[in-house]
Amino acid sequence: MLKKSIWGAALVLSCVLFLSGCKALTAIRGALRFGEVTEFNYGVSALQYLPDIDQRAKAWRRDAYLFAISEVEIDGGGNSNKWAYLFYAPGSGKSIIYTYDSGYIAQKETVLPPLNPVVNLKIDTPTALYKATEAARAFIAESGATTRVISLIGPPHDTRQKTSKWQVVFHGSNKKHAVVLDAETGQILSK
Repeated sequence: MLKKSIWGAALVLSCVLFLSGCKALTAIRGALRFGEVTEFNYGVSALQYLPDIDQRAKAWRRDAYLFAISEVEIDGGGNSNKWAYLFYAPGSGKSIIYTYDSGYIAQKETVLPPLNPVVNLKIDTPTALYKATEAARAFIAESGATTRVISLIGPPHDTRQKTSKWQVVFHGSNKKHAVVLDAETGQILSK
């Protein structure tokens, strides 16, 4: 009788494991859609955590200002799970980098040459990506570009230009193409 119970339990356990494995395999196959390129959602837009990070920078140095958001790879929605915000405090001459990484925010003081402050930042990364994609449509179709990298800088010191810029770089096979947009209006400045 004990032998039959053990065999019965083993059979039930085998069936459960088999069915669980089939369900897992089906889920994986459905998620990967074999043979298709799938888009991964990386997380948040660049401006989603900026108010919190700006508040932290002001606590670090009252005169701190954002002068750049460093280059990061973004998904098709203009989001990423990693952002780096660069601040400069003219009173102390110090810089600090705040990094957002999958919900965690870290900081590190550093020495960086400052640019002018980011001003009139109204266009977030999803809109910047959409407009850049429209401007680079021919390049994307020709090269099959799927990797997108975005960065933001304040206006340079040596010009009269008073606008901040988003730069979106599309990487194709052995080629890349950059589109620069006004961060206030979304107007294409160069493509």
